[in-house]
Amino acid sequence: MSGAKGQFDAALIRRRCEETLWGPGGQSAEQRARLQEMEGYVRLLAPELSKLMPRMRDGMQGTARIVLRHTDELLNSDTASGDPARRLHDAGVNARALLSLLERPGELTPDADTVHARPVSDPDPR
Repeated sequence: MSGAKGQFDAALIRRRCEETLWGPGGQSAEQRARLQEMEGYVRLLAPELSKLMPRMRDGMQGTARIVLRHTDELLNSDTASGDPARRLHDAGVNARALLSLLERPGELTPDADTVHARPVSDPDPR
């Protein structure tokens, strides 16, 4: 993913997601801090995936739609889980899914911003 790669540290996000999903639960204050961090990654990555999604092929685009729908559910306080541990897990899974799709979106159609008209060649270069 060339466009957004400079906007976030993929290795850091991946490591923090793994620590969240596979590490010890920690105290309540630590869980709240980790939840804020994971939700921050979700908020950072979701718009990047939304921008990339129109260039994805059908199958990957469908997957991206599902992940973005879960993103909306995660960030919507009306539908979000009240259980902090469950919400933290969901945020970690969602952030990791967003990152994975951004890093490996499959074959992409050309970006309209990078497709330029061919220069008209001079038929008689004399």
